[in-house]
Amino acid sequence: MKQDRNTTIDFLRGLAVFLMILIHATAYFLDKSTVRILWDYAHFAVPLFVFCSAYITFQRKDVKLISASQTPKRLRRLFIPYYIFVFFLICVFALILRKDVSFQFILHWVLLGSGRDVGWLVVLFVYILFLIPLIVRISKFQLPGTVVMIIVWLSPIVLLFSPYIESFRLMMWLPWSAFLVFVYWFVQNEEHIWFPWYIIVLFTGGFLISRYILLATNHTLIFTENKYPPNFYYLSYGIVMTTALYYFHRFLAAYNLFATWLQKVFNFLSRHSYSLFFIHFLYVYLLQGLVDYRRLQWWGFFGVIFTLSILTQMIINKMTRLTIS
Repeated sequence: MKQDRNTTIDFLRGLAVFLMILIHATAYFLDKSTVRILWDYAHFAVPLFVFCSAYITFQRKDVKLISASQTPKRLRRLFIPYYIFVFFLICVFALILRKDVSFQFILHWVLLGSGRDVGWLVVLFVYILFLIPLIVRISKFQLPGTVVMIIVWLSPIVLLFSPYIESFRLMMWLPWSAFLVFVYWFVQNEEHIWFPWYIIVLFTGGFLISRYILLATNHTLIFTENKYPPNFYYLSYGIVMTTALYYFHRFLAAYNLFATWLQKVFNFLSRHSYSLFFIHFLYVYLLQGLVDYRRLQWWGFFGVIFTLSILTQMIINKMTRLTIS
């Protein structure tokens, strides 16, 4: 029997996709102060995305098992959509935008790019694939597990005092492990009445202290500059927003206050979140290179990218169904 989907997780993951598209569209209009604020405070999209994937995995009874046969399958799910994206990206640059597509350009993308290129999210989810079962295994040992968890949570705190790290991909697994520990803790305690209030108060306090530290050290408060790798300022903001939205949707759903049609929209975005992540980037590159996107205004640019991405995903779904049938 097919298990019902978790509509709250679908809401959060769908919202994460919406916010990711919004962030990447509004990034071209940061000269406007209101757009810059919207763009900046939408940067809890990745914590939402990571939370949803980790939440579902931590709830599985076989989470502690990661066999040699399962690993390649899971890796294929991460890499195949990425390399399809790379293929079309190269075609877009070479055939439509008429850019110089050199061997170095192709190799750069094949090797997942560098720095903040699209491939960084793929690398993050590869880390997560191996970190989740490790966290479950460590948590079984009470004292050593507690010590490890504390050490892990020290990493995003230490990063509050660090300069920009160019090769952040090599070590971003450590602060993101702290976030995964939070998700594991969340899954274990979410039904307790005290839990959401405790989380929101605790991490709001941590967020405010982190903000003070960054100001005292003349560090920028822009979230994207605290994201690679994520420090406590960024992660605490993501945790507070994720927790608040999780329980907000659960409350609305419990009293049938969340519109059915709207839930279906978020369900669609959630089911196709990973592919939409890549699809929308193709349209960002296309529109940015082909049209005078500034005339569209930020909301028009976002609207066109969002609409085209959804339509493309619907066409892919239709073609897939026809192929299967």
